[in-house]
Amino acid sequence: MYDEKCLQNIGSNIRFLRAACQLSQQELAKRIGISQTHLSNIERSHVRVNLKLLLRIANTVGCTLETLVDTRSALDWRQEQAENGVPKQEAYTLEEVRQLLQLLRLSKQ
Repeated sequence: MYDEKCLQNIGSNIRFLRAACQLSQQELAKRIGISQTHLSNIERSHVRVNLKLLLRIANTVGCTLETLVDTRSALDWRQEQAENGVPKQEAYTLEEVRQLLQLLRLSKQ
């Protein structure tokens, strides 16, 4: 089930996925039709984001809505991996995530 905690992680999940796709805030903002300032506020969880905008973000970075509203932020996941004894080299880097997203996009075509 979902709770309000998932709303707190949307911004950091967007930031993580944007970086994984090697997009600047300016570029992602342009692609989804908002200002860079508004995207910055979204990523810092200073403003609410509507479903329509979440759909545009998910489509642009190539992920599901579920990924954006995951109750664990991407950074929390990395920290959890480290705390559970998973060596850092086994956790995904931003570059690896970017490559995985590219592979997923290619497989859809």
